[in-house]
Amino acid sequence: MKDSIRVNASQDRPPNSHRANPPHPAAAAGAPPKRPLSRRPLPPPEARAIVLGTRNIPYILRISARARVLRFIIRPGRGLEVVAPRGTSRERIEQALHEKAAWIATTLDRVERETAAAAPPPLVDGLLLPCAGRTLTLRLQTGAPAGRFRARLSDGILTLTLADLAQDTIRAALTRWYRHEAHVLFAERLAVWNATYRFAYGRVSIKEQKSRWGSCSRQGNLNFNWRLLLAPLPVLDYVVIHELCHLKEMNHSAQFWQLVSVSCPTYSTHRRWLRQHGHRLCF
Repeated sequence: MKDSIRVNASQDRPPNSHRANPPHPAAAAGAPPKRPLSRRPLPPPEARAIVLGTRNIPYILRISARARVLRFIIRPGRGLEVVAPRGTSRERIEQALHEKAAWIATTLDRVERETAAAAPPPLVDGLLLPCAGRTLTLRLQTGAPAGRFRARLSDGILTLTLADLAQDTIRAALTRWYRHEAHVLFAERLAVWNATYRFAYGRVSIKEQKSRWGSCSRQGNLNFNWRLLLAPLPVLDYVVIHELCHLKEMNHSAQFWQLVSVSCPTYSTHRRWLRQHGHRLCF
């Protein structure tokens, strides 16, 4: 079981959530105790579609054991996701979708426009690349064997020697280089910020998670998304502090956020930045 920062770039939620089922009244005095709910395995995410107005809207339905209300999530490149509590009927889900049809259509259109406007530029010689608060100049040259590349960073210039200059070749080499740098950088930033907390943690892994910027497992292992190197350094540091604090508070309670604020009093600013710009952290 993990607690994590999710990749909610351009994530929008309707102003009012929908409760799938009314709360149960308090048990009458003397009533027999309820039998504990069985822990049946959750069904896998299911692809569905619904006609809202004149549009056929595809969506992914995900059943959650922890959800208390229906939630709608719209992410760039992934469309609409409906998160429903276990036991929610199809009729209730579709009723809620119709109730929020205007919001869904408007948000899908806006996210599509923003995604198109934020498409990364071609990877060409001379391109400026962000890297943990620095700006690097990309230099490209050929001469490496097929399937191999060489990288050299000097005076703010990142030189990649590649087998060819195809976009896929450049992107693969850049990704591998950033992931290597991420191992070093996150180890450094963890040491800096954990000097305040002095928490014990286990393995540190660098991943390319689709829905998380970072996570902390019950075993104390920390995971970070290498794409955070493309964000401003204070934003990256916020994620490091966030996951460190989960070593003490495996939740998002008031106590957790108070612990975060010890080292990052402006955490809400960085959370907002990730929601608004996180989908642009790519090349």
